[in-house]
Amino acid sequence: AGEREQPITPALADMLVRQRKMEDDENGWVFPAGRRAKHPHRMSMAVPFQRAVIRAKLNPEKVTPHVMRHTAITRLVKAGADLPTIQKISGHKTLAMVLRYVHVHGTHIDDAIAAIDTGKFATITPELHTASDEAGDQPQGKVA
Repeated sequence: AGEREQPITPALADMLVRQRKMEDDENGWVFPAGRRAKHPHRMSMAVPFQRAVIRAKLNPEKVTPHVMRHTAITRLVKAGADLPTIQKISGHKTLAMVLRYVHVHGTHIDDAIAAIDTGKFATITPELHTASDEAGDQPQGKVA
């Protein structure tokens, strides 16, 4: 998709600062390459990512960086972030592509439907919506 600005969480920013301080790389790379590498920094995080997945006792065939992207976008939707904001964060050019990454089901859908039924119906009283008798204090049971 080309070069773009990528926002990160404050917790990740703090972790990267701590990591940089632990590295003894004079160029300041957070992910420096090995001693015999062509480039001063890692060109791919595939192997370290897979190693972390295995250490976490997860299935490396199912937990990939791309799956994590789907997870992050779905979590943003569930947290209530609007789609244009998610589009900016994810770097997608279209909202249609953002929607391909969103996977909502189960309790998220149940909660959204429940939000429609917010209890406003319980505030309607029969007295307000029925005609009164001649004395003006007893509802007749008919809508005026």
